[in-house]
Amino acid sequence: TVAASVAASFENARLFAAEQEARRTADTLREVARALSSSFEPREVLQTILRELQHVIPYDTASVMLLEGQRLRCAALRGFEETAAPGGLVFHLNERSGAGLAVARRSPVLIADTDESPDWASLGSDNHVRSWLGVPLIAKGEVLGVLNIDSRQPHHFTARDMQVAEAFASQAAVALENARLYAESVGRMEQELEIAHRIQSNLFPRALPGVPGLLLAAKCLPARETGGDFYDCMVLGDPQDTLPDAYVEVPGVASGRAQPEGPLLAIMVGDASGKSISGAMLMAVARSIARSEARDHVAPPVVMRETNRWVAHDVPRGTFVALSYATLDPRTRRLAVSGAGQLAPLLRRADGSLAYLQPPGPTLPLGIVPDVLYAALELELAPGDTLVFYTDGVVEAHDASGRMFGFERLEALLTVHGALPPAALIERVLLEVGRFTGDAPHHDDMTLVVVRVE
Repeated sequence: TVAASVAASFENARLFAAEQEARRTADTLREVARALSSSFEPREVLQTILRELQHVIPYDTASVMLLEGQRLRCAALRGFEETAAPGGLVFHLNERSGAGLAVARRSPVLIADTDESPDWASLGSDNHVRSWLGVPLIAKGEVLGVLNIDSRQPHHFTARDMQVAEAFASQAAVALENARLYAESVGRMEQELEIAHRIQSNLFPRALPGVPGLLLAAKCLPARETGGDFYDCMVLGDPQDTLPDAYVEVPGVASGRAQPEGPLLAIMVGDASGKSISGAMLMAVARSIARSEARDHVAPPVVMRETNRWVAHDVPRGTFVALSYATLDPRTRRLAVSGAGQLAPLLRRADGSLAYLQPPGPTLPLGIVPDVLYAALELELAPGDTLVFYTDGVVEAHDASGRMFGFERLEALLTVHGALPPAALIERVLLEVGRFTGDAPHHDDMTLVVVRVE
C-alpha cells in the first residue's frame, strides 16, 4: 500500500514536471515566433533561427542549409570556430548525407551516434559531431532547406528534442519564406525604381538650347529614385497666337504688347503632387501635355489654360501639378510669366536688386478645376539680369532641428552670388542648402533653372 502511494506521488510529480516543461517549451516557442517575425532580412532571419534555437534545444553547433536545385548549401553557422567552420559546405541530394535524407523523407532525422550510422558522411572537419538532429524547413509544402543541430556527445538528442525541433523548424521555415518573398519584392521594386529613374531621366532635356544673348543652366535633384519635379527649356518657332490683354507690367518698366518677330525661349518648371513613382507618373503626364500645348500656342496664359484642361481630365482626383511657364524673346528681351501654384520666379537685376515675378489673377495648380483663366506678368529684361526658377524643395529644405532654409536665405544668396554664371550659381545654392540641412534627410525634390541675359 505504501509502495503504491509512493508510486502515485512519483507519477504525479513526473506528470507535473512534464506539464511544466511542455508549458515552458510552448512559451519559448511563442517568444521564438515573435523574434523570428521581427525581421525580413534573410541573413538576419537565418542568424535569429540559430540563436533562438538554443533556447529550446541545447546544442554545441548548428547550421542552416538551403536547398538550391539538387544541392544543399550551408547558409548560416553558429558555434563553430572560424578555422573549422564549414562555410562552403555543399551536399548534392544524390550523395549520402543526413541532411539529404531529411529532405528526401520530408521529416526529422535523428542520428544518435554518427560513428555508427551508415547515413552519416564524415568530412574530416566535423569529427566533433557525435549526435545529429536534422529537420527539414518546409513552407507551403516546399522544402527550403535543413536545420542541422549538432552535439559532441553521442545519444544527446531525445525523441522530445525531435518533436520540439520540428515545431521550431515549422516557425523558422515560415519566417525564412517571408524573408525570401520580402527580399524578392524589394528586389523587384528596386529594379522597377531603377527603370523608372532611367525613364524619368530621359524626360529631362539632354542639353539646354543655345540661344544667342542668353545663358541657361538647370538642375533637378530628386529626393528619391524618382520624383515629381520637372523642368524644360525649348525654342519655339514663329508664333501663331496674339498675346492676350491679361498682362501686367512691373512698375517702372517700359512695356509693349508687340507680336514677337522670331523664335521664343520657353521655360517651364513644375512640381507634381506625390512622391516617388506616383509623382513621376504625374510629372510625365503634365510635362508631355505642357510641351504639346507650348508648341501649339505662344501666350503663356493660353498654354496654361489648355494644359490645365487636359491635366484635370487625365489625372486622378486629389492630385495636381504646380507649374511656372514663361516665354522670353531673345531679341526684345520681353518676358511673359504665368503661374499655377508654383513659387514666383526671382528676378535679380544687374544692380543686385531682387523682385518676385508673381503673375496676377487665378494661380490655382493644374488639375483642380478644369476651366481657369490664367493671366501673365510681362516685363522687359536688361543685360545682366538673372531669372531664377525654383521649386519648394529648395526653400523648404530643413535642418535637423526643423528650421527651413527659407526665402530670406535664398534672397541673401542671390544678392551676394547672383552675378555668378548660371551653372555656378545653381551649384552655389545647392551647396548652401546642403550645408544648412547637414545630415537631415531631404524629403522633397529640388529644381533650379537660371537664365542670364548677356
